Amino acid sequence: MKATRPHSTTTALPTRRSLDGFTLIEMMIALVIGLVILAAGLSLYVASSRGSQLSQVETQMNEDGILAVNLIQQQLKQAGYSRQVIPVSGSTVMGNFAGSAVRGCDGGFTDAAAAFDALACTGGSGSDAIAIRYEANTFNTEATTDATPLPTNCVGHGINVATASQAAPAPTPPAGNYALADNRYSVTGANTQPMLSCQGSEKSGAANVIGTSQPLLANVESMQVLYGVASRPSAELAANYDPMKHQIVSYLSASGVDALTSTGTLPNAADDRWSRVLSVRVCLLMRSDQPVRDAPPGAMAYKDCSNVDVTGNDGYLRRTYTTTVLLRNRVVIQ
Repeated sequence: MKATRPHSTTTALPTRRSLDGFTLIEMMIALVIGLVILAAGLSLYVASSRGSQLSQVETQMNEDGILAVNLIQQQLKQAGYSRQVIPVSGSTVMGNFAGSAVRGCDGGFTDAAAAFDALACTGGSGSDAIAIRYEANTFNTEATTDATPLPTNCVGHGINVATASQAAPAPTPPAGNYALADNRYSVTGANTQPMLSCQGSEKSGAANVIGTSQPLLANVESMQVLYGVASRPSAELAANYDPMKHQIVSYLSASGVDALTSTGTLPNAADDRWSRVLSVRVCLLMRSDQPVRDAPPGAMAYKDCSNVDVTGNDGYLRRTYTTTVLLRNRVVIQ
């Protein structure tokens, strides 16, 4: 029988290479690779965070712009409204309210609390202002919660039924008094916190006065208004249809409307000119609620209300929102 050689139990000694570990060069390479991966991840996070902030700010600005445009549209659609007054005899006369539906000013009103016929303009290239009038009732405005509800102005204050009817010829029996909404819109706080503000006719004892200005919507930086005018003043219930009273021939600024030659159709020259307005084009320049840090250069570019390219340098985003509203209560369909 052949003898079996016993197995050796000796463990192999580690080589010098295995005892040395990583070299300095290998560690530096690994460190560089790690830093590159970390930098790439950080860059991706910053870009994603910046894009998310930009998207959030743009969304908020768009919502503000749409809300502001809708508010102005709603008011302009009511401009010139008045209930038709029908006398007992059966002949048709004009409604309670027969004055100018709107009155605008380039650069704003000198005194926004002045009587409608005494409104004066500051002029210049600043933000415009506009006054909108219509017969108010508890159906086309939010009524007050008084025991006898009153119609309200643009800031929710009640309006007394205190204006004498302008129906002519006077019906039999005479029409009673009505509530006249006279709302004046302008942009305030342009250098600090820009906002769309309004002040309107409101009750003061048994009469009405123009109240104080109240903010409505923030981040409205500028309002520019153009007016579509006809060749002749409009008449709500004209006996004969005159196409010259219902065809818009041009769009003018407020100063352009004031410069029109009176046709002599109406005794008041200002009413004669402003009663020719059949539509209103409003452009609102909106600003973001907060600045955007490290926004890409293209995000700061926008077109202003004159369609001129502008690039902001203060970090705020800006966009313009435009609407054209037909004053349907001034257009007569025969």
